[in-house]
Amino acid sequence: MLDLTELQQHQVQRLLGLRLPHVSAMAFGSRVAGWPFGRGAKTYSDLDIALWRLRATDDIALAHLRADLEESALPWRVDLSDANDLPTPLRELVEQHGVMLQGAPVYHPAPA
Repeated sequence: MLDLTELQQHQVQRLLGLRLPHVSAMAFGSRVAGWPFGRGAKTYSDLDIALWRLRATDDIALAHLRADLEESALPWRVDLSDANDLPTPLRELVEQHGVMLQGAPVYHPAPA
């Protein structure tokens, strides 16, 4: 469950699908209900999104997506992160508690 209106979630998903249709995207952080270490979103809280399956050739599309989100009517900032660049503990939290926005989840099981 996300602390977004249905229209806001649809807008984010539409822009993701337009610019990076092949990536998997999960929302995480304070806008995700039940996020560990959070007490819920504040009016000004940003939306954090982790992206999997980014390709080296996606730089321009990612820049356009960031610009689209910045120019949109969304009342807060959207922070996009390459999931592979997140620290392992944070990436694992995203995989466990994040909300899928697009694509299929990509789980990396913890070593035994």
